[in-house]
Amino acid sequence: MRLRYWTLLLVLCGTAIGVGAIWYQQPRDPVTVSTNASGDPQGANDSRSAAFGSDDLPAGPTVANAEIPTAADDTVNWTRVVSVGDSLSAILAEAGLDRDVSTEVTTAISSEYDVRHLKPGHSLSLAISSDGLPRTATLEIDDGTRIVATFGATASVQRVAPVPVSVRRAGEVKIASSIYAALEAAGIPTRFATDIELVLAGALDRRTALEGGELIRLLWREHRFDGREIGEPTIDFAQLDLTDERYEILWPDDNSRRTRIFKDGVLVQAFDQPIRGARLSSAFGLRKHPIHGNIRMHSGVDFAAREGAVVTPTQSGKIAFIGKRSGYGLLIEIEHDNDVRTIYAHLSAVNEALQVGQRVVAGTNIGYVGSTGTSTAPHLHYEIHVDGQPVSPLADTRLGGRENGSPLDGEPLVLVKGMQSELDRLLPSSG
Repeated sequence: MRLRYWTLLLVLCGTAIGVGAIWYQQPRDPVTVSTNASGDPQGANDSRSAAFGSDDLPAGPTVANAEIPTAADDTVNWTRVVSVGDSLSAILAEAGLDRDVSTEVTTAISSEYDVRHLKPGHSLSLAISSDGLPRTATLEIDDGTRIVATFGATASVQRVAPVPVSVRRAGEVKIASSIYAALEAAGIPTRFATDIELVLAGALDRRTALEGGELIRLLWREHRFDGREIGEPTIDFAQLDLTDERYEILWPDDNSRRTRIFKDGVLVQAFDQPIRGARLSSAFGLRKHPIHGNIRMHSGVDFAAREGAVVTPTQSGKIAFIGKRSGYGLLIEIEHDNDVRTIYAHLSAVNEALQVGQRVVAGTNIGYVGSTGTSTAPHLHYEIHVDGQPVSPLADTRLGGRENGSPLDGEPLVLVKGMQSELDRLLPSSG
């Protein structure tokens, strides 16, 4: 069997097919949270040690609204979930496709996705016609994104991104031994323990502050598509009530990059992050190196993000260096006022329009997340240097922390009060 039309069209049409194929980008700015609907799709009344609430939010902007070709009456549908050790060619052979057809299908899918990155949990669906040739091949990869290849006289390849629905969730629980254990026992995503502990690292000593019995309240969002959760949940707000003081953490929303920490109504820490929507994955200070295995100084913070996510400077400044550096991979270094410099490392690429000596403003696209240098996965390593020495990007007030020490008023007051109202609404028994 051979896909004669597919090969012929690739050779004769070239770029015409590339233009005709439908291209889709990742979601831009999600829509504002709505509270018109209520109810928990997964059940808010399960008998756990925490109280829960949820609220459906409207879907984000339509990323891809293309119609997926439907199978004809004489078509057989075949689906296989990728397991450990599987390759695309082996799965296609299991479906009964010969080598030539398998090569054609692989070539088509590879035009939109590197099949060497196939991993467990992905799935391949084939619509095979009565003559044994596939009409469509759909590879579902991370977070519901699908690569759809259509064969025959109207051959095309599309990357179809999901249009998820965000669901607001809330929970509260008392801490017995650790934040992680409390969240795990309550069925709240345990990754939030890392988020909270990393953000509070410079403001609170957990070893002495947590004695047991402290109350923690959380607001977060789950993202769902086709009735299942996709991607990672997004934490928005946390309130930690200690014996004689209260901490509140306000994470950036979809229109902001600033994280704020309040203690008893006073802002004690504020910092801007260089990637919208990213989360901290490693703090400043001594740590066990993930590759070398020994204890080393981590002179910055890491933000977990997808490959290719846009990186922006946290403050305006002048580009001092663009290039590769041992361990850091591809990086950009920006010089700010008062002998302050910021470093953005492990980039996959930089904005080609940038030059050393050029001034850039906060929020400008300077590069893209990657995994160059000494790195185990895509992320951004971010540093602040003052007088040539690295300082904690979360604790230093010379960048992004000018409002530190101010009372809870103005915009922060509105945001925090809004989060508190959401908690009280979704957790009425504790309000």
